Amino acid sequence: MTVQSWITETLVTRPAHWWGRYATAGVITLVSVLLVAILWRRLGAIPDPGLILLFTVAAATYLAGGMAGMLSAAIVLFCSFVLFSHPLYPFRYSELDWRQMMVIIVACPVIALMVGSLKEQVERLRAVTNEVQLLREDLRRHELVKESLFQCEQRFRLMTDCTTDYAICALDASGSVRAWNPGAERLLGYSDPEIVGQSYSRFFLRDDLMARQPERFLEQARFSGRATEEGWRLRKGGARFRARTTLLTLKNSQGNHNGCLLVMQELSHESAPGDPARNNV
Repeated sequence: MTVQSWITETLVTRPAHWWGRYATAGVITLVSVLLVAILWRRLGAIPDPGLILLFTVAAATYLAGGMAGMLSAAIVLFCSFVLFSHPLYPFRYSELDWRQMMVIIVACPVIALMVGSLKEQVERLRAVTNEVQLLREDLRRHELVKESLFQCEQRFRLMTDCTTDYAICALDASGSVRAWNPGAERLLGYSDPEIVGQSYSRFFLRDDLMARQPERFLEQARFSGRATEEGWRLRKGGARFRARTTLLTLKNSQGNHNGCLLVMQELSHESAPGDPARNNV
């Protein structure tokens, strides 16, 4: 790793509070060492400072993280050479002080590694718990949306099934039939298996198809949100009837065009004359 990449990783990739962790560990350790020096060396209030120093390393590691805990262990190790040396002859140690210092030298890195690993596992467990909670909330919202969609579809189905005087069907963006109510089956003669997936253009006369009237009708509905036309339509078998046809634009949650709702009302039960004139509204 080059110096530039190390600087980039340290200053840019890592979070801004990264330096704060090291500073926190250093401050906690220095304050603890200062208290130990006063209570042990000056006042003689504690018999053994080793446990306090080891607890300091453990606390700094748990609060600030594994790497910051290693910094705390290094500070404790350095200060222990001074604390356990003879007051009048620096860096000269009695046998008891030497043993205590050796215990600290061995135990500090071990404690920093163990507590750092524990801290990492706790953070991972907390992250996994948060993710599970978010997944549960997403699943709960999905269930609510699914239930709302089911209720809307059920209300739409009940409404269309009761409306037998009108042919009501849902079209996709290309004009293919997606849903079909009993009124449409009665008026146009097609059953669900026969018409679902087929283009609604089969309801138009041949002259309308030649003039691309179904496509223009869809474009008008997409542009205006609603399009209405009175003209001649075809039933299954080729029988013609006059009807008022309305297309209402359907949109998805993002506001994009998602098809149309076709509503057709029969105006006359008479067959069309030779020239099936239309009146656009």
